[in-house]
Amino acid sequence: MSAVAHAYRYAHASATVTEPAGPRLSLATSSPQTDGSAAHPHFFEGRLLQPRLCAELLSAVHLVVGSRFFTPANSVARAIALADPVVTAGGELLRFEGFSACCSCYVRVDLLPESYDGQVVGKGTTNVDFNAPMRAALARLRDADGLSLSVGRDALTLESGGSEVVERKVALPLRWLRGMVEVQSYLAGMRRRFELKGLEALHFFRTLPKASTSRTPLWMVPSPKGPFTTTRPHPQGVRVTDTSRLRVLEALLPKAQGLVVHADEAQQASAWVLGFPGARLTLALSAEPWRGFSGEGQALRALMRMNDERAVAQVRAQLNWQPLIDTPALAQMLGAAVSSVDDSLRILGASGLVGFDVAEGRYFHRVLPFDLSSVEDMHPRLADARELLARGAVSIAKSSPLEAQVASGGTVHSVREIDGELRCTCPWYAKHQGERGPCKHVLAVEATAATIFPTEGAR
Repeated sequence: MSAVAHAYRYAHASATVTEPAGPRLSLATSSPQTDGSAAHPHFFEGRLLQPRLCAELLSAVHLVVGSRFFTPANSVARAIALADPVVTAGGELLRFEGFSACCSCYVRVDLLPESYDGQVVGKGTTNVDFNAPMRAALARLRDADGLSLSVGRDALTLESGGSEVVERKVALPLRWLRGMVEVQSYLAGMRRRFELKGLEALHFFRTLPKASTSRTPLWMVPSPKGPFTTTRPHPQGVRVTDTSRLRVLEALLPKAQGLVVHADEAQQASAWVLGFPGARLTLALSAEPWRGFSGEGQALRALMRMNDERAVAQVRAQLNWQPLIDTPALAQMLGAAVSSVDDSLRILGASGLVGFDVAEGRYFHRVLPFDLSSVEDMHPRLADARELLARGAVSIAKSSPLEAQVASGGTVHSVREIDGELRCTCPWYAKHQGERGPCKHVLAVEATAATIFPTEGAR
């Protein structure tokens, strides 16, 4: 399995520190400097207003990061050290996000200004150390104890930690990194499907199979009498395979104000958003446990279509750790089309530079704290499509409906437009039917057609 080496270097281990005013949760951050010479970023200092709830939300992030919901039948799962969650600070928000080992689940907790008494004093993204003693301390926390939070290395933790440095080397699979960036494109393409009140959602979850590892998908369907499940596709339903991936939400439902469910039009992914006073938890699931977000290719069209590198650079120059990015306002300020800015944000998302908040329907700025430039072949279909273009492998036979032939691997594949969708005769399309993004031949044909027939617009 392809992987890249990554070292988490912490000035001290995360811990709860006992103080006269009550416990303090000190989350150590990973230095972005490989030589350890730079000071660790100090993002936040303050008091959490709902200690127990915040502890449970952070524990839920760790639970997802430490889970694997699928192991290939022809391989043995290699023991990989847990990838510590990523925290982003900026615009008065703290966001904690992570990915399951199988890449089929993405989780993010957003702590809003109403959840704390303090201030976000820094802007940036880093890893936070989630070790076993700290998780055990979170489990013991009570509201009556109170809880202060410091993200970073302040004077107190420096004094208590001494000069100790905690370093863990982990092997991050390439598919884990691809999944972290690819899921943002899925979230950006979702729409709200239905909403449940907290108690209604709790009752519904208790009716779900306790251990569903069947490959038969279930459709969660809202109705006046309450939601129900069916194995038949339903136009108002949301498709989920293996309901065990939803179990991380069940323990939080008694405290939730409500549950909002989102899904994309093709029902290839869903997002389950729990709302709390001052906080949110977003859980995104791929269509199947064996289908990690890493191989979906939802951002490929934007990456292939956006040839104006200047537009991407202009949008990137406006990123300043915004908690939400207003795309129309940004387009107006830059004098650009909204579609161009949206494509630029998709490209930046696929580069690990922005995330998408499905609850707000907008992107936010954050930079994944990994050396993504060292990860080769992040988008193999994109690289293959560009190679086909470079050697002139595409021959357009007809413009409307579009028909083309692509010489690839000693075979000529046909790409035809049928009912507004480009279909290909290659094995990839035969297997996935376009559900996991376009194949390299379709990408190459779309790029060629956009050059020859610019007035046709993007298909």
